[in-house]
Amino acid sequence: MSGTDRSLRVLVCGTRFGEHYLAALRDGTDGFRLAGILARGSRRSTALAAHLGVPLYTSPEAMPEGAVDLACVVVRTTLFGGEGSRLAEALLGRGLHVLQEHPVHPTEIARLTAAARGRGLRYHVNAFYPHLPAGRTFIDYAGQARTARAPSFAEFTTSPQLLWSSLDLLGRALGGLAGFHCAGFAPPAPEDRLFTPLQGMIGALPVSLLLQNFLDPADPDHHSLVMHRLALGWPEGVVNLVNSFGPVVWTHALYAPDYEADGRDASYLLARTRHADNRHFTQPSAQVLGPAQGGCVAQVVETAFPDAIRRALSELRTGIADPATAPFQQPDYLHDLGQAWLAVMRAAGPIRHRALSPPPPPHPDPRDYAARLRDEAVSD
Repeated sequence: MSGTDRSLRVLVCGTRFGEHYLAALRDGTDGFRLAGILARGSRRSTALAAHLGVPLYTSPEAMPEGAVDLACVVVRTTLFGGEGSRLAEALLGRGLHVLQEHPVHPTEIARLTAAARGRGLRYHVNAFYPHLPAGRTFIDYAGQARTARAPSFAEFTTSPQLLWSSLDLLGRALGGLAGFHCAGFAPPAPEDRLFTPLQGMIGALPVSLLLQNFLDPADPDHHSLVMHRLALGWPEGVVNLVNSFGPVVWTHALYAPDYEADGRDASYLLARTRHADNRHFTQPSAQVLGPAQGGCVAQVVETAFPDAIRRALSELRTGIADPATAPFQQPDYLHDLGQAWLAVMRAAGPIRHRALSPPPPPHPDPRDYAARLRDEAVSD
């Protein structure tokens, strides 16, 4: 493969979440072209290959030599009883660069990174959510804020299946995760508690987190009570990733100068202008930095998902040309990310298994509720 001067031919392995990769590649934009599907030959994968006009391979060995430049492995890993890492290793053996969907166990990452390096190839892990608009906004704002001063605290809430991507969001926002460690609160959380509270440190930065303590093994991609909710805070305020798709909101800290002082100037009523014109009072109490992505979930899937996947592929492409241009795919960073993931999982203890039903519709419907508030505001 010759660097970045032509479209790269991409093989997609897996057609469940892999279907979003197929959607991202079907138009051949941004320097990537869908070159085939690797799957078990189910009716779903057969129909998708026919629909997209690409060959369907049922094993890495069935793929012709030189037909593909890189592979996207979107198959569950050993963590969830899948063959994703075995496939990734086989495809590296065929001379392909590999982008593997998260989460991946740290020992597998180390093995696959070494295998790629030994063949002059690139191996990346795609945490996906850092490439969505909300994730990029959170990472960018936090990165700029850190140039003024280090944050005072971090906190996040997530589920076991999205812990990896939450840590990657946090690591990219902080510039790294070196030295992460954490522990659970004593006594252990009661069995009926839905989240396990944990406290950790990244260097001198305290980190508080809540990890959902159950999942449905028959449907591990769903049933996250909170997918991603992250916050980085400073004395002056907090940048909040409200959920996976946004919005990102800055909330300003409340501070009244001279509040404890005696005299006329310390009184808000007697010196109202002095207080109202102070910089602490002229800041918005909350500022939306990036809107919630799209309208309905279908629009997010249709527009934001393919763009996020192409961004992850572009990160791989630049890493192929110059490994230094992909700092969050370097072996040291992936090692620190993997160790942070292990530290949280060990501190949280065993994840409970539950058989879960589809979530019910919300009541009241938030769209109707928001419309009623708008109508009431107009009538007032």
